[in-house]
Amino acid sequence: MRRLWLVAVVFVVASIGVRAGDDEYRTVSTAIKTRLQPAAAPVPTAMSGFLGVHVGPDSRGRPVVEDVQPGSPADRAGLKVEDQINRLDGKEVASADSFRTALHAKSAGDLVQLAVVRDGKPMEVSIRLAPTSRPMSADRGSPSPLGIQVAAAKGGEGVTIESVQPGSLADRAKLKVGETILKIDDTALNDPDKLREVIASKKPDDMMTLTLFLAEKRVEMKLRLEAERPTGRFAGGGPGGGGTAGGWNRSRYWTRPTYKIAIILVEYPDTKHNPKITPKAWEEAMFSHDQSYKKTATGQDAHGSMYDYYLEQSYGKLKIEGKAFDYVQVSKNRTDYNTGSKNVFLTEAMDKLLAREGKDALKDFDGVFYIYAGGRMQVARGSLYWPHRASVQHNGKNWPYFICPEGGERMANISVFCHEFGHMLGLPDLYARPENPGMEGAGIWCAMANQAGNGRPQHFSAWCKEKLEWIQPSVLDPTVKQKLILAPSEDSPTECYKVLVKPDGSEYFLLENRTKKGFDASLPAHGLLIWRVIGNRPVLEEAHGIHGPRGPAVFPDSVPFPAKDTNNSFTPYTTPSSRSQLGGGLPVFITNIDKRPDGKITFHIGYEYQ
Repeated sequence: MRRLWLVAVVFVVASIGVRAGDDEYRTVSTAIKTRLQPAAAPVPTAMSGFLGVHVGPDSRGRPVVEDVQPGSPADRAGLKVEDQINRLDGKEVASADSFRTALHAKSAGDLVQLAVVRDGKPMEVSIRLAPTSRPMSADRGSPSPLGIQVAAAKGGEGVTIESVQPGSLADRAKLKVGETILKIDDTALNDPDKLREVIASKKPDDMMTLTLFLAEKRVEMKLRLEAERPTGRFAGGGPGGGGTAGGWNRSRYWTRPTYKIAIILVEYPDTKHNPKITPKAWEEAMFSHDQSYKKTATGQDAHGSMYDYYLEQSYGKLKIEGKAFDYVQVSKNRTDYNTGSKNVFLTEAMDKLLAREGKDALKDFDGVFYIYAGGRMQVARGSLYWPHRASVQHNGKNWPYFICPEGGERMANISVFCHEFGHMLGLPDLYARPENPGMEGAGIWCAMANQAGNGRPQHFSAWCKEKLEWIQPSVLDPTVKQKLILAPSEDSPTECYKVLVKPDGSEYFLLENRTKKGFDASLPAHGLLIWRVIGNRPVLEEAHGIHGPRGPAVFPDSVPFPAKDTNNSFTPYTTPSSRSQLGGGLPVFITNIDKRPDGKITFHIGYEYQ
């Protein structure tokens, strides 16, 4: 068969590497970057056993070992660089290609016999092949969540149930909205993240003891966890915002250095704002600098303002400015606005504000943030009071806006605000939508999916940051062999690689090293995240190998690469697989992924360990 070879124009930025252990690694600034022509080598489609050698031709075209992956079956069996391979299971292998073809026909667990020549001396080596990866199972070994949405309790002890999914474990156990869970077993619960952490540490069939606060008494309840995890809004421990209501336009991302937002505070005849939560309190939450925002107006811990969040996200490229106007009171009671057109509430609040402040009060602002008095209402997605971003017409101008609740007795934190403001910048929702059962969201790995609900929302994915022009990934040809090093993405806008799967960029991978620092401190694990991008949407390739809506949520400590006892490679033969989902494409081999003590990630690309 005639082979098609990739034609690439390769630019060597520098030849200086960074020494990591005994090997030489290139950084994002010294990596070999590329521009590609639309021609591709075929990618194998069958899974096979794994030996752990990278083989190339010697001067006569015979297969010779060029590299041995540490810890692999080949390494344990004593194969060495420059060993010449003559036969596999008694059959002659005349070239590196024929050796690869013969090895791909073998399965994990097969015992193979290699005839090699080392320093002119023939020798026989027996090696048992390993699997290319060890994907986990979503149906065994991963406990189901209870099926509840919770919020931190008002008194600071425990979490209060806000909703219960019908048919869930919690529903069958007769847990009710408004009840407070104080602890699970001996672990006290002080926020929703702690509940998720405890559940994630359990296994199916584990018995656990819930301590509840019911009728002014502590009551214990025993529950046995199940293996099946619900999907949709409950899979990530609770929803984030409610989408863009038609307001997202992927061709219009905000890339200017400043966004100025007007906060319109609204109360009702039957629902007044909490007097502790003043316009000044909202300005501190939204616009204060230097991480000075430590406590909310009602006494809860804060971890910085929305200004601080976006300054960190954008590496200093975006500054949020604005003003919180004093409360205006609309004419109807709160629930009266939840039916019919959203514009009735939105335009009335804006009319009352301009009547008091003057008709030009909003002329210097880029968008509007409505905050309505009281706690979050239990309403249907798409209604006025479901947190969302959209646009409203007022006096001939189209105003982008988003809307969220004040919080009532407990001032709302910035988590959902930061998600909804992401829509103001042009970003879409990246969580799994319940109306699309097969959809896979980004889970807790991107704030445009299920953002951390403790007032310290996690970072956006590399895809979001690239769209907003906050990062500059180094573009790589996956067929050019390199040993690379990647520092944490939180530290620099250049610490990201874009690995092209299709030469025209219609499919590619974004590689970022995420660590538990700054606003990413609540991440469940540190490691290399690999985002596959097709059709202008990112999908996370989880190291544990579980696909679908549950992928980003189950075994969260095994989502980033390398996953302990599971996967330290991402190739056409592993699960997950790097094969193109559009067909054809370039062969992507990302192997030997390792975490260094200093937080950096090292890996090999283009090394086809067999």
